[in-house]
Amino acid sequence: MASGYYDLETLKRQFHSRSVSYNRFRNITEQDIERIKGKIDQMNKSLLKTNQSRENDGLDKYIKALRFLTSPTVYLDYKTFDEKILHLILAVDPDFVTYKSFLTSDITTLEEIDKAEDVKEKKRLQERRRIGLDIFETNVRKQIGVYDPNFLKYERLLTLTLFKTEGFVSDIKVRSLHQLIKKAELVKDIKPVTPLGLERLKQIAQRWSIEAKDPKDLNSLAYNILCRFKDLQLHNIPEQIILFILIADPNLDLLRIFEEESTYPKMEERAKTELGFYGQGLINVEKQYHDKFEPEKQISTWTK
Repeated sequence: MASGYYDLETLKRQFHSRSVSYNRFRNITEQDIERIKGKIDQMNKSLLKTNQSRENDGLDKYIKALRFLTSPTVYLDYKTFDEKILHLILAVDPDFVTYKSFLTSDITTLEEIDKAEDVKEKKRLQERRRIGLDIFETNVRKQIGVYDPNFLKYERLLTLTLFKTEGFVSDIKVRSLHQLIKKAELVKDIKPVTPLGLERLKQIAQRWSIEAKDPKDLNSLAYNILCRFKDLQLHNIPEQIILFILIADPNLDLLRIFEEESTYPKMEERAKTELGFYGQGLINVEKQYHDKFEPEKQISTWTK
């Protein structure tokens, strides 16, 4: 039993050590994908024949795929690491369960832990992260029979490029809203957003309100804006942030709170209570949006 475990770990290290030549699937074509799927079908049929007395589970496929992909003759089928990692994922996790489970797992980020100033709070967050990662790994093992943490980075790119997900992705637990709010700080000018571009963004906002599983789920909204910007035809960061505002704060209430409160702590408290988010970068974008596209709009009783 122990020997088998160490053999598997050796195979994993041997395979992933070759990732230095990984090229982000840039040269993978649809023909390559079909060729790889064909090879996997052949191997699965062979695996079923040799394992008729027991279940042909994910671990069987994982081990056989690793043995094949680290064999001296693999070059006859695959010349690049990108082809090999694609083979491994399509053989073991073709539905991208690893990445999808990660998106719906409540895992404390390292950034949150670093921001904690109190030692007890830092330890609490570290423990929360450990528990979240354990639950995530357990869920993946239950669904596909094996867990390989390296799958995350590859599956993320695959789902966003080669295998695009149709429609809006929902139930995201990964803290995408926090990432989007930080990204808003990069916007110094919204000049790239034209009136024609704004109309396109309004159409996307309307689609979200109709098609999204929960239109009020701002974390899932932020994920779609940040990770699926090509599918949504978002051309730059200002468009990403303005789309968020059009959906999450069409009345510019964050700007209203900014005008009505005199201190940043009070602004943040009110915004998080009333809107569910706060960010000084977002306030800046809302101010620019108001001045450029809706200058006649009265923000609060304190302003004209």
